[in-house]
Amino acid sequence: MLPYIEQPTLDLGFYRIEAFPVLVGAAVIAEFQIVMHRAPRLGIDRRTTSSLLGWTIFLGLLSAHLFDLFVYYPERFLENPWVLLMPWRGISSFGGMLGGLLGLAWLLHRRGLSTAQRLVFVDCLIFALPFTLALGRLGCALQHDHLGIASHHALAVAFPQGPRFDLGVLEFLYVSLLCIVFLAADLWRWPAGFFLGLFFALYGPVRFALDSLRIGDARYGGWTPGQYLSILATLGGLAVLVAVLARGSRTAGSS
Repeated sequence: MLPYIEQPTLDLGFYRIEAFPVLVGAAVIAEFQIVMHRAPRLGIDRRTTSSLLGWTIFLGLLSAHLFDLFVYYPERFLENPWVLLMPWRGISSFGGMLGGLLGLAWLLHRRGLSTAQRLVFVDCLIFALPFTLALGRLGCALQHDHLGIASHHALAVAFPQGPRFDLGVLEFLYVSLLCIVFLAADLWRWPAGFFLGLFFALYGPVRFALDSLRIGDARYGGWTPGQYLSILATLGGLAVLVAVLARGSRTAGSS
């Protein structure tokens, strides 16, 4: 079974720096750097890329906090409404993806980008997502804020109070594997939209399974909000993947 690791902290006397916010910051920087390197090579100019990316990250972080607060833990807001202004008190990865993509869709429409350019930019954004999630989930793993059911499984964590699953650890391991898959897939040329479909088709089913191990989260009809979104993500990812590959095959056949 996996060892329990206390979250590293740096005490400055007047302020204590914890690993989680540092890794979330590193995740934001990683997303920015990867997309800024990738999008201009695929035809989106650097100024447009920087502006769209900055707004998408802002909207994603905002929605990540609001989704976590009002959908997963509404009692926190009822106990202390000021938590609304404390984004470090909780963020939801699915909430961030949902808000970021919806906000990006509106921005792309306002900027007047062509359909092809929109798909290229979204694909660049999603290509960076496993690397961003890996850093964020490492922070969750060290903070131990996504506890799972008690278990003596080899992938359970030996908590001082007794062994149990740590969902942050499990998702960190899985998205780290997705990083390798994406790097390997990037050795070939794919139609725009491929990584969008691939990510959600691979992430959705595993996230659904992981959420079934959660404890303490709000459930609606027996499922967590993440499980409902996992179903939509999986179906959407598969639909995009099939459409993109079919379009690529038609293009190749007509060339």
